Amino acid sequence: MKRSQIWLLALLVPFTIGVLFTSCDKDDDDDCPVVDYTTLDQSISSAQTTHDAAVEGTNPGEYLVGSKTALASAITLATTVRNTECVTQAQLDAAKVALDAAVVTFGQQLITDVAPGALVAHWLFNGDGMDASGNGHDGVASAGHPAFGAGMPELAADRFGNANYCYKFVDGGNFVVPQDNAFIPNEMTISLWVNLYETWAHSYIISNDIWNTWKFQIQDANKPFLTAHFLKDDGTGEEGWIDKDSNGGVLENDTWTHVVVSYTGGKMVFYLDGVKVQEWEDFPSGNLIAPNPDVDLCIGQALPTDVYTDIEGDPYQWQEWLGHFKGYMDDFRFYNVLLTDAQVQTLYNYEKDNAITE
Repeated sequence: MKRSQIWLLALLVPFTIGVLFTSCDKDDDDDCPVVDYTTLDQSISSAQTTHDAAVEGTNPGEYLVGSKTALASAITLATTVRNTECVTQAQLDAAKVALDAAVVTFGQQLITDVAPGALVAHWLFNGDGMDASGNGHDGVASAGHPAFGAGMPELAADRFGNANYCYKFVDGGNFVVPQDNAFIPNEMTISLWVNLYETWAHSYIISNDIWNTWKFQIQDANKPFLTAHFLKDDGTGEEGWIDKDSNGGVLENDTWTHVVVSYTGGKMVFYLDGVKVQEWEDFPSGNLIAPNPDVDLCIGQALPTDVYTDIEGDPYQWQEWLGHFKGYMDDFRFYNVLLTDAQVQTLYNYEKDNAITE
């Protein structure tokens, strides 16, 4: 049980006992104060409805195991106060406050993710680029390269119509996330919702030092594809690059689609709207090669704008094919594990029906 739940019960139990010992006995009914049970009754009824409708488990939309027991205890304690003879209005009001707080705590036990322990970053894009995972991988909105138009990410309505709950990426506008070893795991899964407003071969979703480590983008047939640079683990000391797309999985412009790619040495899997569309296992295994520590992670453009150069032959020289995303993004997640087919399906089923607000 979480500390917040224990704290609430610790408050409720002595309070309830106090009510029982300080209330009038049955012979004193005529001297009982006049009280209004309405608001407490409403809170008890609402809390009971919430409790009865909730399902405990480990999947998004379910509540942490044990959370219903804590809420049931809070309801029982509040009901005990409500049914105590000669209870005062102050005691009823205090019971309502305590029960309402227990309901709030219960709501915080709602699971909104799969494999939460493997979630490295979660950019909700609900008005900013903050990382909702708690790991501090916050993105800073940044202007695109001047050759792309020096645009900024623009707030827009999400797939549910909620204003300012996703970002439209135009003219190179991007989010820069400080470089971190967490973004070069042995296994990774990228999950997000995209809506393309234009087809372009160089539409970068996210890039960790481009092909020097890994990059995820859309090509000219509207197929997501991932490029990875790795050190082969066959003892040769050779480096390898793998560049694979979703094959039969094609995005439609002006349509929100849940896109997932998972990668580890020797395996890459693509999903669209929860369905596996392509699995590749025809390349060598090995660990990702670390990026240039001076090149930060970039969402919406191939590179952070200040990394591009105009030096002929420089690996970061601006080229049109070091492009930027042309579409909308929302609910962007990065995991350090390979999500299973069932987990991807579960995540899609939850996110297609629920706006993630916090």
